[in-house]
Amino acid sequence: MKRSSLLAAITLTSIGFSSPLLAETYVGAKLGLGLIDDACASSGPCDDDAFGFGAYGGYHFTERWGLELGFDSIGEFESNHSYNGTTKYVDSRLTALSLAPRYTFSATDTIDVFLKAGAAYMDYSNANDTVFTAGLGSELALNESLALRLEYQYFDDIDDSYIYDLSSHFISLGLTYTFGNASKATSIEEEEEVEVVPEPEKQMAEPMEEKPMEPVAIKQEQSKSHQNLFKNNGSELAPESHAELNSIAAILVAHPQASVNIVGHTDSSGSEAYNQKISEDRANSVSKYLQEQGVKEEQINASGEGESNPIATNKTAEGRSQNRRVDIDIPNFEY
Repeated sequence: MKRSSLLAAITLTSIGFSSPLLAETYVGAKLGLGLIDDACASSGPCDDDAFGFGAYGGYHFTERWGLELGFDSIGEFESNHSYNGTTKYVDSRLTALSLAPRYTFSATDTIDVFLKAGAAYMDYSNANDTVFTAGLGSELALNESLALRLEYQYFDDIDDSYIYDLSSHFISLGLTYTFGNASKATSIEEEEEVEVVPEPEKQMAEPMEEKPMEPVAIKQEQSKSHQNLFKNNGSELAPESHAELNSIAAILVAHPQASVNIVGHTDSSGSEAYNQKISEDRANSVSKYLQEQGVKEEQINASGEGESNPIATNKTAEGRSQNRRVDIDIPNFEY
């Protein structure tokens, strides 16, 4: 039997559950169509497709990587198999308990695509086996906590006693609930605009002595950059961000007395701890790029605020896109 691989995977899962979590927990349920291959050795009773259902849950340890545990009742099938010169008839439900690492990437602001591959313990009548399993699916965000899930999962050949090379497929539609997102406040802080009123010019009673020219104060307006500075679901800068950052680097290199504040922000999707980390990573990526263009490290102050300072609502895709940003500010300096 190949049960040892599944037991080892479950042990790793328990270790992961006891460590500090950097991402969200999710659960879900699904309904679908199950299919089996090589199930009809003779012309006897054979039904190789059936209604099925399942449940699943897991963790997103990072923005892309997670681990998922699932139970699938793939369907109740009638099949027949050649065994020692005779035909063995089976009428039973096929079930699978699976554990698989999961890789996720964003196709759009509301649609995620995921891949997973791992091990599954299969049970069909008196036949049991641990097999390879792989899945492909997508999730459409309905709100911050619920997502509609479409998935295809493949289970490799069962080999046990009288059953050989019995592979199965499960196509399902499900609903995923992510814990923690619904309770997060989405307060929006409005920035106060301060109107600068120029002081009235003082009338000169006497001619003033000509004085040496004072240094001129210059202020660069704050620029806010959205997620298009980065590749999807990561802190690696996208090539199209270089032109914008090059102009900022040019100012700082030409004026070494100037400084820059870089602050990363995220939307409220995911855990607070993970959002804090990804906001810091993105600010540091901008800092590193500016230093590569010749800006001195002591001119740069990089930090992250996670999801704590939204500028728009997190209830819409457009709002979440605005909140995924890096603020770059060059304070007043003299030259």
